[in-house]
Amino acid sequence: MDVRTSKILNSILFFANKSNGTIERLKLMKLLWLSDRIHLNKYGRLILKDNYNAMPHGPVPSTAMNYSNHSVADNYKVSGYRIKAEKEFNEDYFSKSDLEVMNLVWEKFGGMTPFRLRDLSHYFPEWIRFKSELENDFLPNSYPMVLEDFFVHPNLEQFKDIFSIEDSQDSLTYFHSHNAIQSNLNEQCH
Repeated sequence: MDVRTSKILNSILFFANKSNGTIERLKLMKLLWLSDRIHLNKYGRLILKDNYNAMPHGPVPSTAMNYSNHSVADNYKVSGYRIKAEKEFNEDYFSKSDLEVMNLVWEKFGGMTPFRLRDLSHYFPEWIRFKSELENDFLPNSYPMVLEDFFVHPNLEQFKDIFSIEDSQDSLTYFHSHNAIQSNLNEQCH
């Protein structure tokens, strides 16, 4: 199993274990999104390196969603929309900043219901960009999100003490620099 997959599986275990061993998929998806969004704004990179889609119930990390749809032997069992941890979370796959943000997200948002988290996610620009399409029953129900939208801040009380606009702008600069370097490296390899 590659490191990225192990990190995604362990992020699922992290939040399932924090939730007394079982978590609802909707709540998990929102906690993962919040972790990635906050980490991106503080440190200029995603924790999961996942692709995000706007869906009717809010932002969704697509690979993590795929893994959460079925049981993974010796990791967790899925029953309907509930995920039950079968082992402890392994922090070896995570940086200090990853763990800092995931713990912060749990402390600030872990007590919210899945539907409260869903409603909260609908105030963010990365979801609002696709709101009219998602509310139209004749259009697709999933759209690739634009990561730069993650750097635009809604005026919500829950986020005022998490990071400053200045930190976020520095992270956006780092994010663009890192992507430019990656793009150049990828071109050289082909």
